[in-house]
Amino acid sequence: QFADFPLYEEIRTNDDFPDEQILTTKPEQIWEMYFDGSKSTAGAGIGILFITPEREMIPYSLKLNFFYTHNMAEYEALIQGLKMLLKFKVQRVRIFGDSILAVSQVNRDWQVKDQKLISYQELAASLLRQFDEYQLLHVKREFNPIANGLASLGSTITFKPGESIRSFEVGRLEQPSFFIPEQVLQAESRETLWYQNIKDFLQTGTLPPE
Repeated sequence: QFADFPLYEEIRTNDDFPDEQILTTKPEQIWEMYFDGSKSTAGAGIGILFITPEREMIPYSLKLNFFYTHNMAEYEALIQGLKMLLKFKVQRVRIFGDSILAVSQVNRDWQVKDQKLISYQELAASLLRQFDEYQLLHVKREFNPIANGLASLGSTITFKPGESIRSFEVGRLEQPSFFIPEQVLQAESRETLWYQNIKDFLQTGTLPPE
């Protein structure tokens, strides 16, 4: 049984998949994986976040270029993540997803009623049996923000045939390029937009003051 853990504690970002580093992973080391699937009008995508034993984050995003449902996208995210972990000899892993359906079905807590998902459930279960030790846990959506963002990226981005993005980095900007006094920003936020009265009327039927 794995010990309790804090989410994303002391994590460093790694925007590439370091093959040599992963291939030297010791069997007793525990990895973490967060997965999510997304469907939008532009398509579907999956997001996977790996967290190494050294607390480095490795993001992965894929666009699904085939027929899909939302639940199929969730399963694809789980399955593709498991395949990558096995490829790089990871044997102990905690897995987190915000799809209670996929997690519960793979854990055999729920019965699979959708015929389209039976093969997905069986494949995910067979991949999990190849690990020495694993946990597959459901988390609320707010505790899965990075995988969710990666899935949304995969669903909305457009590629030409043969194109891909090898790696990308997501960081945090603490300071603006130019300093603007806070009182100026606050004053601007208090100003009524020229179309605000029209917007209020369309949304609530409220007439502007005379």
